[in-house]
Amino acid sequence: MIRYVVLSVTLLTGAAASAEPVDCDAIVNTAAPVELTYHEGDEASVIQVYRDNSGNTVVWLKTMKGKFVAKGVFEGGILTSGETTSAYAGKFKSSTIKYVERGMPRLFDRRSDLKYSTTSSVVYADGSTKESTTTYDYRFKSAGKESVGPCALDVIRGESDRVNETTGKTSHSWSLYFPQLTAAIIGQTAEPVLDDIRTTFIPMTPIP
Repeated sequence: MIRYVVLSVTLLTGAAASAEPVDCDAIVNTAAPVELTYHEGDEASVIQVYRDNSGNTVVWLKTMKGKFVAKGVFEGGILTSGETTSAYAGKFKSSTIKYVERGMPRLFDRRSDLKYSTTSSVVYADGSTKESTTTYDYRFKSAGKESVGPCALDVIRGESDRVNETTGKTSHSWSLYFPQLTAAIIGQTAEPVLDDIRTTFIPMTPIP
């Protein structure tokens, strides 16, 4: 599954980010768009979250020093489709993905353990395709409030063990889920560290 965590970040200078006013009330109490910046090790990422009042979201992610952009569509918190573009040539220049989730309840609050699976069907830039199924063993770790920039957000921490049913490859990930945003960020090597939050930003677009 594409890393969303929910969903990485346009690389910004800290001074520029902190100079912008942030509407914390709009983040918590409305469906205003939100940009979150975070890092995992020395890898900086950004997500932009566009919400509606029914729990549906569109999440954009930018990572790999701006060389990779992904867009994910979530219906009731469940990932249903995605698109990627990158600065690389060949089949990985772009892709479109359809997802089928099994065992994931709508608007899952991440406050309990859950086993579920995701089947992804990918079409790459060169027309080649790939289908794979990954099973997840999600474990709830903690819930609380955390300061992100000037705002205090609810944060649900969890960890997952994953198995690719085709290759047998296993992996582990860390997640921070934000109930007020209906969005999450995922760390592949360690728990992500939150850096900043914005309500005024330039919308991401695909890499041409």
